[in-house]
Amino acid sequence: MKMIHLMRLAMAAGLLTIASVASQAASITLKYDNNLAAESAPTGRIYSSYGSPNVYAGEFDFSTSNNTSGIAEWDNGLSAFCVEIGTTLKTTATQYTVNSGINLLDFGTAGLHIDRLFSNFYDDAQTSKYNSAAFQLALWEIINEWPSSAYSMTSNAFKSDYFSGARNIAQSWLNSLNDTNLDTGKYDFHLLVADNSQNLLTVTTASVPEPASLLLLMTGLFALFRARRRVR
Repeated sequence: MKMIHLMRLAMAAGLLTIASVASQAASITLKYDNNLAAESAPTGRIYSSYGSPNVYAGEFDFSTSNNTSGIAEWDNGLSAFCVEIGTTLKTTATQYTVNSGINLLDFGTAGLHIDRLFSNFYDDAQTSKYNSAAFQLALWEIINEWPSSAYSMTSNAFKSDYFSGARNIAQSWLNSLNDTNLDTGKYDFHLLVADNSQNLLTVTTASVPEPASLLLLMTGLFALFRARRRVR
């Protein structure tokens, strides 16, 4: 089985590879539905350690079957972004492992920036093909750039040419990601992994704790408070 990565982060002088973290694992079969070329999605060349292919950029739409994830909203299909530029997307029916419960905030600055990117700009990515392409470019930049380098669409470890105006949009979003006032936690993240196709990242609206779980949490906090008072 090939090595699966969500993102590559450089720590100190070395490169730290972070694999998917899951609170539950299931499977789903995806069949690629939309044709980015037919939709005239922005196209351009990307440059990284994987080479310099000419690609279309944008969010993919898939029809779904054999969904064992327990996520009901995926019964009618899902949309996802590529997080593995070194592998070609398989457009025929392909089984993916679903890794849910990924806490990107555990993954340092890159994880925080991906969380901020989705929480603040994912809605914008749904409004036009240029914004969708910009979102994909920004996601690739965060995942493939060295942490010691500034985010740039035109230089460093990951860069790109063309893509119409999408690069400028992506750059403006990237430039804002260090703003501590930006929202986080708006979505739950799901990494979809396949041996013979690109790994994909998709999101669902952040789940709200079930009443029983919330009651248990509050009970525990109250018990801790009483214990601290007794110690004092």
